[in-house]
Amino acid sequence: MEKSPVAREGSNTPASPETSLISLEADFLNDGRFGARRLEVTSTSVQVVEHGGVVSFQIPIAEIKTARNEPLVGGGRLEVTTSSGEILPVISYSLTVAAKFSEAARGIEQLAKSEPLMINLKEERLRCAKCNRLLPEKDGICPACVNRGRTMLRIGTFLGPYKSQAILLAVLSFLTTALNLLPPLIQGQLIDNVLVSQKNLGTLLPLILGWLVVIAASSVIQIASGRVIAQLAGSIAADLRSSVYRAIEFLQLTFFDKKQVGAIAARVTSDTDRVWGFLVEGVPYLLLNGLTLVGIMVVLLWTNWFLAICILAPVPIVIAIGAIFWKPMSQMFHRVGQKWARFHTHLNESLHGIRVVKAFANEDTEFNKFRIRNHELRDAGVSADARWNTIFGAMTFFTALGGLICWGVGGYMVYDKQLSLGEFWRINAYLALVYGPLMWFSAVNQWFSRAMAGADRIFEVIDSDTENYGDPGNAHAISGEVEFDNVRFGYDKSNPVLKGLNFTVKPGEMIGLVGKSGAGKSTTINLICRFYEPDAGTIRIDGMDYRDISLQDMRRQIGIVLQEPFLFNGTIAENIAYGKPGASFEEIAEAAKAANAHNFVLAKPDGYDSMVGERGAKLSGGERQRISIARAILHNPRILILDEATSSVDVETEKQIQEAIGRLVAGRTTFAIAHRLSTLRNASRLVVLDKGEIAEIGTHEELMEKQGVFYNLVQTQTAINEIIGIAE
Repeated sequence: MEKSPVAREGSNTPASPETSLISLEADFLNDGRFGARRLEVTSTSVQVVEHGGVVSFQIPIAEIKTARNEPLVGGGRLEVTTSSGEILPVISYSLTVAAKFSEAARGIEQLAKSEPLMINLKEERLRCAKCNRLLPEKDGICPACVNRGRTMLRIGTFLGPYKSQAILLAVLSFLTTALNLLPPLIQGQLIDNVLVSQKNLGTLLPLILGWLVVIAASSVIQIASGRVIAQLAGSIAADLRSSVYRAIEFLQLTFFDKKQVGAIAARVTSDTDRVWGFLVEGVPYLLLNGLTLVGIMVVLLWTNWFLAICILAPVPIVIAIGAIFWKPMSQMFHRVGQKWARFHTHLNESLHGIRVVKAFANEDTEFNKFRIRNHELRDAGVSADARWNTIFGAMTFFTALGGLICWGVGGYMVYDKQLSLGEFWRINAYLALVYGPLMWFSAVNQWFSRAMAGADRIFEVIDSDTENYGDPGNAHAISGEVEFDNVRFGYDKSNPVLKGLNFTVKPGEMIGLVGKSGAGKSTTINLICRFYEPDAGTIRIDGMDYRDISLQDMRRQIGIVLQEPFLFNGTIAENIAYGKPGASFEEIAEAAKAANAHNFVLAKPDGYDSMVGERGAKLSGGERQRISIARAILHNPRILILDEATSSVDVETEKQIQEAIGRLVAGRTTFAIAHRLSTLRNASRLVVLDKGEIAEIGTHEELMEKQGVFYNLVQTQTAINEIIGIAE
């Protein structure tokens, strides 16, 4: 580490007794080896404290101008720039703690500028606080510790609109239980009063007719129950899908940055389908057989309590096996769900990118990736099912013991005249009704585990942080003034993309955002649209912090034309009217004319009713772009975003698009990113970004005369164009 007048290295000075505002453990020593050191920041100084409390580096806050994080291989280094312009390395660290040190750099700058300390050093949870297992994702849900009962109760809240159907199902279940208990009673009477005594033949017909009535009533009730269950389960599953889709629509974009589209889609499809399957099959089975078990045990104890206790002796063992393996099986089914999500993700990605796959002849490569995901899914499923079948086999053994006890003890009691043959038959019939459902309760456990794992993932989405829409009553008619006040932002907090942007745009101005790839142009646009919010600093619209404006109201006054316009699989008219639902055909046509789209639309067989295909696949790039511009014109925004709107089109199409854009930007505050720098000549001013900072601001002519960063960019592009022209 370099020495300076404001830094002391290797001293034996003890750590400052001042109150520490920032205290972070680093994991690299001064020589690059792994080891513990600590960054201590107080209101007056920045220190590095070695093991034993020795201060190896110290600099007064008053001497610091800026602080930043320099990315290194496998880690990074916190650096400060002094008032004299000298750059001092402070402390090195690994990527594990890089995000925290990025926040520390922000905090040091805030203190150096006498600003309030506003940083977030919240620890990301990698392990469950309860069981210490690794979480499926940072700050995620631990599948082993989720309260299944609470999850089930939460699913039950979706019953609210269907109370009458739920009550009807409960009544039908009670009736079914009562009817299921009658056949063994009738059979016992037939054996004792008809077959054994051979004297009461007159009771045969009434008993048979009674049995027939029971069968018919059971069938009718079963049909009615099935219809109610289908309606109830289907409605709840549909409501779940609606809730999770609604939640997805309002989630912050950071949620989508962390998860892939296929995994999110699986929450709406396969996870809700698992819940639906359990509601259709598991819940009715559990409800009906639970009531049946209670009824049978009462009848058995009433018939012969001693024999009942003997044959029910294995029941606690069966229940214990189910209880012991409940959580392990739940975790295994949760892993199966994760593998399904990865499988869906790859499948979704490969199908959407099929043209790229074929263009590079990478069919075999993609198939190998698919095969890996498929094998992972197979292995997880096989492992879970193999464990389940092992448990099921053990439970089958103990349930078979119940039958053996019944025949051993019950047979002796019949032989000893303590029990009639009819009573023995009745008990044996009830035994099958006890152990059959009891054994298959494990299958219900399997359904339940799968369903709860799916429900956990569904509710994780529903409970995720949504965008801060603010008070809907804060409607604000935007005039178009936009101000960036010391705005900092990074998708990865350890690597800021924007580093203190300061500029103001007046209403009606057209601002060109210029810079090399990765300079922060698209990120600036994302912040203006409030897809993300600044980590520090403020963005103001019409002098008001834009976080105080209703998000929905603000976005309704912002229009965007993307480099790759997204069209929905509908008609041309529907896509143009997307920005103004309910627009008349005349309004749609006027917008299309302004966007130079009207003529090519009329040339199509179905005109404005022509289907554009998935993502506009049936249209050319220029046609898609002009429809996107027509959509923005009809939307009539006060702030307009143009993100490479004329790239990748031919000269004639670009001319038509430029004419349409000229009409679109009139009277609006416009931010434009252009691939061809010459297209920004008409911009009011150009903001030149370099590594997340503003390098230059001025008109096209002013910046060319200055011969700075923008001038070099133009010269480089001109040289490339000349080379391409020669090559052609």
